[in-house]
Amino acid sequence: MLILGVQRLAVLETPKTGSLALRAMLLPYTVPPHALPLPNEAARHVGHRGFVQKYAAPLAQAFGDALETVAVVRAPLERMQSWYRYRMRPRVADLPVSTRGTSFDAFMQAYLAGTGSQMANLGRQDRFVGWTGRAARVDHVFAYDRLDLLEAFLSARTGDVLTLPMRNMSPLSDGIDYALSEAVLARYHAANAKEFALYAAVSKTGYLQRAGLG
Repeated sequence: MLILGVQRLAVLETPKTGSLALRAMLLPYTVPPHALPLPNEAARHVGHRGFVQKYAAPLAQAFGDALETVAVVRAPLERMQSWYRYRMRPRVADLPVSTRGTSFDAFMQAYLAGTGSQMANLGRQDRFVGWTGRAARVDHVFAYDRLDLLEAFLSARTGDVLTLPMRNMSPLSDGIDYALSEAVLARYHAANAKEFALYAAVSKTGYLQRAGLG
């Protein structure tokens, strides 16, 4: 979570959506964690519900008004491929999270089983942004494939021209087999229907703004 006090923004860092690049770009405008009016340092990847429950009230009191929330979401299957790729890197080869030696189909089956497998223990973006089925509770939601819109939004808020740098890219996908059986793909679409609906809504224009804002 990144707090831009002057701009009254709380950027909720959705995993696997370029959050390290976002941190680098916003560093000059971000309130340092030790300076935030919070009893404990905020979790980096806190979602909308956690933000409202733990941080919204003290931040609003400290900055004189409620902060608007911002998040990025990614095409669901593409995000799963990114996680699979990321957990294939050599530094985690001997850890339970590693996907080395596991097919993408098996990885997806482990995710769908929901048994707590460390390799496939991943959250969902619809829950992260508080998707109701018709709208997100996060004030501003951007599509990962339209980060130019996020750059424009943050440039307008800061008054500076901002450009996202490259940070923490997953290893290149050359040679990785993302084949899925029809049965597993169908199960994934059914189990994550709300996440697919969220991304379909965001990707129409690349940006969703909560009703009632400005």
